[in-house]
Amino acid sequence: MSLDAVRDAALAEAAAEADAIRRAAQERAAQIVADAQAQADTLVQLRRQAAQALAETHARAELARARGTARATVLHAQRTVLGDAIAAARDRAQQLVGDPRYERMLARVSAEARARLAGRGEVSIVPAPSGGVVARAGSRELDYSLDAQIGRTLESMSAELERLWRE
Repeated sequence: MSLDAVRDAALAEAAAEADAIRRAAQERAAQIVADAQAQADTLVQLRRQAAQALAETHARAELARARGTARATVLHAQRTVLGDAIAAARDRAQQLVGDPRYERMLARVSAEARARLAGRGEVSIVPAPSGGVVARAGSRELDYSLDAQIGRTLESMSAELERLWRE
């Protein structure tokens, strides 16, 4: 074999080896790029899921805040209506003080208080500042003031008031 033939054979073998190394490097590079792309896709998907979960959490918090605000508004409106009703009832009750029937009502509730407190000692009946009376005997007290009567009346109407709030 001649030197030229050996050289040509060595060059051919080197070129074939270089091509094999280049193909292997390209395949490896392509695999690295594919793996990196897959990891990037996974990270993007995880970030999307995290963003979606965060958005849902934020939406739930906003909904809860809005519900709380709405509930506070409803409660405020209910308190306002109830306060107006109590004020109107007190005004109306104060008008009773000048009515001739008011004295008969005081006599009737005083008699009822004496009957209910009988046997508990001396019964003391005093006028209430808002109208009506308060009866005391021993440690027992019966409040027949107009304010107490209004409160008891509204309390007895709680089921009706509850229906009003729902309508």
